Amino acid sequence: MNLAADCGLFTMSLPAPLDLGRMEAEAKENASKHISNLLQRPDQLEKVDQYKRRIMRKKASVDTMLKTAVQSQLDGVRTGLNQLQSALQDVYEIKQSLDEVEETYKSIQPIQNKLIQVNTENSRFCQLAAAMENLKHIFTVPESVRKTQELINEGKLLQAHKHLTDLESARDELMFELFKQPQQSPTDNSTLEKYFKDVVHLSESLGKQLWVIIQRTLSSVRREPTLIVTALRIVEREERMDVAVEERKQQSGFMPPGRPKKWRNKCFEILEDCISNKIEGNQLEDRDKNKMWLVRHLELTRQIMVDDLRVVVTMLPPIFPPDYNIVKTYVNMYHRAVAEHLEEMIREGLEGNEFVTLLSWVNNYNSPDLMGHPDLNIDVSELGPLLKNNVIDELQNQYLRTMKFNIMEWMKNSLVQDKKDWFRVEHPDADGDGYYSTSLPVIIFQMMEQNLQVTRLISEDLVKKVLELFADELNLFSKDYIAEIESYKDRHLQDRSEIKFFLHYMIANINNSLSFGEYMKQLRNRYLKEDFEEDEENIRKDRFQKLNDTFLKIAKIGTRIIIEEVFIDLKNSKCLEEILTKNWLTGTHAVDIICATWADYSNDFVHLKPRFNGEVVEAGQKRVLIEFLKSLFTKKLQFKTYDERKAAAEKLIKEGSQLGELFQKYGTSKVTQNIFNVLPVLAELLKLKDTSMISLEIMGVVKKYPDIRVEHLISLLVLRGDMNRADARQMVQDIVGEDDPLRPKPKGIFSELAMS
Repeated sequence: MNLAADCGLFTMSLPAPLDLGRMEAEAKENASKHISNLLQRPDQLEKVDQYKRRIMRKKASVDTMLKTAVQSQLDGVRTGLNQLQSALQDVYEIKQSLDEVEETYKSIQPIQNKLIQVNTENSRFCQLAAAMENLKHIFTVPESVRKTQELINEGKLLQAHKHLTDLESARDELMFELFKQPQQSPTDNSTLEKYFKDVVHLSESLGKQLWVIIQRTLSSVRREPTLIVTALRIVEREERMDVAVEERKQQSGFMPPGRPKKWRNKCFEILEDCISNKIEGNQLEDRDKNKMWLVRHLELTRQIMVDDLRVVVTMLPPIFPPDYNIVKTYVNMYHRAVAEHLEEMIREGLEGNEFVTLLSWVNNYNSPDLMGHPDLNIDVSELGPLLKNNVIDELQNQYLRTMKFNIMEWMKNSLVQDKKDWFRVEHPDADGDGYYSTSLPVIIFQMMEQNLQVTRLISEDLVKKVLELFADELNLFSKDYIAEIESYKDRHLQDRSEIKFFLHYMIANINNSLSFGEYMKQLRNRYLKEDFEEDEENIRKDRFQKLNDTFLKIAKIGTRIIIEEVFIDLKNSKCLEEILTKNWLTGTHAVDIICATWADYSNDFVHLKPRFNGEVVEAGQKRVLIEFLKSLFTKKLQFKTYDERKAAAEKLIKEGSQLGELFQKYGTSKVTQNIFNVLPVLAELLKLKDTSMISLEIMGVVKKYPDIRVEHLISLLVLRGDMNRADARQMVQDIVGEDDPLRPKPKGIFSELAMS
């Protein structure tokens, strides 16, 4: 039946029947094409017989090959059928044999119950045989223990370990026999353990000797490498025995006492403890005895690590088994020990420059001075970071907090010391260009430069944070700086004779303010070069720009103070009150005092840096012009005749020209403009005799100075004396209309006059 099925499967696996008709037609068609190709010319007909014989030979060859292939296929089928028949016969025979075995097994099963006593006796015999084998060990245990201890004391560790192994084997076999008993006796186990208790002590004693040798690995490897080899051989033997008892436990569930010993792991623990103790033990001083204790401790640690790892790399690989991978293992142990020691020091707390020392050391950990040393050839990429990122971040934050406190104190003390110099009875120091300054910005920025250089040794990423911290602290410092300048000014105003060189130190502080911005920009460009190297003017609107703006504001406050100082002298001389009065009309006292005073102060203003010198000149001429305009619009002088008005107008024109030349002389052509040109324009309106032309003149003034107010024009017309205020207002309103408070006017001298 199975054979028939197999034959059926074989039949089903044959290929589908061929389409012989189609193949015959294709063959005839191909033959026709072939004949037509052969017989294309008349002379080829002579070779027909030759072609025919050639084709007949090919046909005979193909027929032979076909017959051979068919015969081969038939032989294969026949062979397969014979093998299937043989396999079927074998299956029948195997089935018959299995049936006979089953019948035989059933017939002998009752015999098992009859042989229970024989089985029990056999078990007892095996136990007695094992006991007889171990009797010699049992009786000689005390002597073996004593001899083994002597070998340990004498340093014959391999022999001692051999004896120890024999003792442990005897004990373990006896305990295993007890373990196999159906009914275990706790008393027997306790008695056996008590009898072999000294074996446990021997193991511990031998282990202590091994650990002493392992602890001294780096020193012993130079003098007695055989000691280390001996210790490692014993450790490896114990490791193999651990593996053997583990395998037996999986089979029987029995584990001898004291196993697994795991002496290989203990070996690594001893090495790691030795490394940790060596790192901790090289701290020779503490903070109370030496402020540089951490520098010395870390340098000693570096030297010890390099020396030890050099020995590890060159001398330990031939001694330790290859699977210990001793170089990589030792490097990782040192790496962990150093990391744990540093974290412990961090938890205990660091102070001041200790953060810098530790961060610098960590930053240089993988450098050629330590783990990247060329003699070590260590792949530092496999070590990982020495400290976790959160620990580094916290260290950096503590470093920044400490630096922030130090900067605050430094700036505060520097300002206090600098302020004392403001009261000296001598000029401030001048640079090579003659510009006054004090040492305040230099002292502060020298401190910043030093801190940045130290920070660069720690981390380039930290440099930006430190620079931003400096900017923030300088912004806070600027408030104290402004307050001290204001206090200095108030002290001076209480008694202007007390501080002899008040003006000079105000000039120095104005120049200092510019220096603060310039120095900070230099630091930023030097330490953040990658952010600004393409375009020098590409200054981000960040804390650095805000800092620059802040100190420019301080400088402007200083310029206002020194301008106020000038005008205090002018007010005390009464020259400003004299403008557009009868005395002014008949003399040159007022303008002469203004010119002389400004010329005198200008001798000091030359010590201002050009940027603020120009601002002072502009602010001074603007203030003088406003005083003239105030006097002009407040109707101090009453003109009774045209000649008086004409004389006043011509005097205005003359003094406007004189003051313009004054400020042009002491100003800079790029900055200072002659704003006194407004006085001749207004004077022409006063000097005008034909009232019918006033409208055109007013329109010209408004076109040239669109910020002029209606009230200014009315006051100017009333000053002429030939019309009352009502007529003047009507005329101005007819020409320019009313001022619209909602419509902003252009900024100019008249808008500033209105605000003043």
